[in-house]
Amino acid sequence: MKTLLVALNAKYYHTNLAIRNIKLYCKPIDIQLLEMTINDDLDLILHNILNKRPDVIGFSCYIWNIDKVLKLCEYIKKVNKDILIVLGGPEISFDSDDLLKIGVADFIVLGEGEATFKNLLQKIHNGENVYDLNGISYMKDGKVILRENTDYVCLDDIPFPYGGEDISNKLVYYETSRGCPFRCSYCLSSLDNKLRYASIEKVRDDLEKLTNMGAKIVKLIDRSFDSNIKRAVEILDIIRGMRSDTVFHCEVNPELVNQEFIDSLKGIEDRIQFEVGIQTTNKETLKNVSRNPDVSGALNGIKLIINAGVKVHVDLIAGLPGDDFDSIVKSFNDVYKLNPDEIQLGFLKLLKGTRIRKNKDIYGIKYKSDPPYEVLMTNTISYMELYELKNIAFLVDKYYNSGKFKMSLRFLLDFFKDPFELYSRLNCFWEENGFYGKKHSLNDLFDIIYRFAFSEGVDTDYFKDYLRFDYLYSTNNKAYPDCLKEDKKVPDEVKSLLRNDEWLKRNLPAAVGMSNSEKNKNLSIGFFKHDVLNIEGGNVYIAFFHCDDKTYCAKINV
Repeated sequence: MKTLLVALNAKYYHTNLAIRNIKLYCKPIDIQLLEMTINDDLDLILHNILNKRPDVIGFSCYIWNIDKVLKLCEYIKKVNKDILIVLGGPEISFDSDDLLKIGVADFIVLGEGEATFKNLLQKIHNGENVYDLNGISYMKDGKVILRENTDYVCLDDIPFPYGGEDISNKLVYYETSRGCPFRCSYCLSSLDNKLRYASIEKVRDDLEKLTNMGAKIVKLIDRSFDSNIKRAVEILDIIRGMRSDTVFHCEVNPELVNQEFIDSLKGIEDRIQFEVGIQTTNKETLKNVSRNPDVSGALNGIKLIINAGVKVHVDLIAGLPGDDFDSIVKSFNDVYKLNPDEIQLGFLKLLKGTRIRKNKDIYGIKYKSDPPYEVLMTNTISYMELYELKNIAFLVDKYYNSGKFKMSLRFLLDFFKDPFELYSRLNCFWEENGFYGKKHSLNDLFDIIYRFAFSEGVDTDYFKDYLRFDYLYSTNNKAYPDCLKEDKKVPDEVKSLLRNDEWLKRNLPAAVGMSNSEKNKNLSIGFFKHDVLNIEGGNVYIAFFHCDDKTYCAKINV
């Protein structure tokens, strides 16, 4: 009996942890894996599946791939109705009735899949009765039978998932725990309140293997990495003891952050990234979705992490019950003023199985019927207001989150009453000029924000220097945007310093020993009329040396 597990990932460099865990947990049963992406041609995926001639196919189902998965199931059944199809994953665990009735799947695995799928395969292989198995849903005599899972898998029993793979260019997912102690009504994780942990010994062994295999980024999918501070500190100590450049990405709950946690980050600031879901700073809305309304504690936790020098991505959600346009604006400003590395203004998803989906009518929530079931309006915010916020989110991503406009955005903030007004006015400028719906290069974005500043009466002569600094710092592209093109040539005495090893040793040591061609490739020079750094003085040249993921700057005296 040939068994094939299929994952359609969102992007080619992603990995699917679920199918790897199941494959290894099911040993000695032989299982093949097939990973492709939602961007691949459907016929190509179908051919690759059928070409392996499986008897059983298991699909890992999520909101981003469910439409394609169901199409593939339909086509597979039309080509060969005898192939058994098993669906699992968060997108179908709470919708088994409808999916089974349309006849695209034979079984649906509910909740954790490792033990259930193994038991199912063993019974199928041995010709035994599968209908008394817990953790599955199926059709029998025209009725949907649902047998809930009552047991949990011991995480220590799941083997290391990435053995023998080249993961050097992949985003690697790993879990040290399952379950979530919180009750957020919009989140599926809130339905599983039993926290289970892998032993620290297993975590240490697995993380060492990942770093030795050359993993660049490991994303820990624990629902709240800091729910147990003592354990989180132990894992951070493990990371500190590893001799590698692997970066670990974790989700943390900001109000749980304390000084012990912050102290444990010392020395590994560049190897840790945190995603923080504050969602809103409206206390009443937080209560509506069963979250802790300790807004000041959450904001302080984010501030502590930022001050510790760790990269921070902060999530906000628009469309939560009780939030109106003004309260979302306040939440945005509250977070923006903390100056995190990234801000994601997302939009409420009415996920199947969540309490907020069941209680949607209480809050007048209307949402899209297709995945990812995004909110259209509520009784406190209109569709048009949410659409405006989508544009704001787009601009924040293009300008703020890119990290390429840091100096320019800080300069512009002085001309607006708050951060949101800056992006609101920028949104109006984009709409008035028809910029939305078109592709824009980095140079285009620089030209657009320059034109915006001019339209707002900003001193563009001064602003141009901030744009120039951001451009030269963030890219080594010598084809400058129109707003930064000038006739002023770099004097020979400035260029000569870049060939002077003594000067380089004092100012740009990373460039010492490079050939002139390498220097020309990696060095850029800009002339600045104004003191953009508040330390250099005006009318100076600044050299920018691009080295891997870091840029070095040096003032040039002439």
